[in-house]
Amino acid sequence: MSIRFTLKPLAALSLIGLLGSQVVLAAEPEEAASSAQTTSNTTVVMLGTGTPVLKHERAGQAILVVVDKEMYLFDAGPGFVRNFDALSGKDFMPEDIYFSNESVYGEMNKVFVTHLDSDHVMGMPELMLRPWIMGRSEPMKVVGPKGIEAMTTNILEAYVDDIDHRLHGTQPANPEGFKVDVTEIGDTQVVHQDNKVTVTAFKVPHGSWPEGMAFGYRVETPEKTVVISGDTRHDEALYAHFEGADILIHEVMSETGVDQLPQDWQDYMYHAHTSTRQLAQIGEAIDPELLVMTHPLFFGQTDEQLRDEMAGYYDGNFVLASDLDIYE
Repeated sequence: MSIRFTLKPLAALSLIGLLGSQVVLAAEPEEAASSAQTTSNTTVVMLGTGTPVLKHERAGQAILVVVDKEMYLFDAGPGFVRNFDALSGKDFMPEDIYFSNESVYGEMNKVFVTHLDSDHVMGMPELMLRPWIMGRSEPMKVVGPKGIEAMTTNILEAYVDDIDHRLHGTQPANPEGFKVDVTEIGDTQVVHQDNKVTVTAFKVPHGSWPEGMAFGYRVETPEKTVVISGDTRHDEALYAHFEGADILIHEVMSETGVDQLPQDWQDYMYHAHTSTRQLAQIGEAIDPELLVMTHPLFFGQTDEQLRDEMAGYYDGNFVLASDLDIYE
């Protein structure tokens, strides 16, 4: 489903004092200065919208932001990679050319991980290896919390026989595309900057993960700002990072559903996740052009019931995301 809407002017947000020292890729000053005047096309694709619960129609969490055919991927949940095939031929996507780095396979070259819960990273082996087989010839950039380097190292060790077979057998293969260039982060900071896009990671509270182990991401392009909450409970301290979002993509759980759980599970869920009522409070405070509900925890409720529940609390523009929804 492609959802279109008219964007409001971008609101300014000051992040003075919040930016850390690590930057994965820095633009030249004159490039950064000129980028604000550059026009571009920004498209958001929900490659995966699921949770730890098994649902055949929802792959694991994976959100793709495409800016002038440059791809920025957020999270790599189980099964999401296959959904790239449904985007083949879309005018906003790079070409689907086999065995070429100058294609969608080469553009699968950077991923920003919110946290290390398995439902957000079980697609990492596919992301690291399948695009390489199809043509990616440069190491993939990986940004995420402490532990992501060990994870990617262990993935490569687990698949060492496959990698060795492709490198040294009769199949043509390049020696770089399976590798990763990892940056581990622990604080709010700019993690990527090029001549059009700035990605800022910000700390979020999520259950018992220690501080600095769970993140949301703010993606600023010349035409819009997209904010991705990651998994997080409601915390008004996050509003500063949400402010000015044209598209706010936020996790959600059914208040009706969670209230039917045993008390210990209710306590956990409200310590880790955000209910419909709480998300409505966020929407009212931030007033995004579009509020996208993802990672839906239904607890026995249906899609329609979750939408109705949200509509009872929030009268702004919102959608419950499904896999392969497109927002332009």
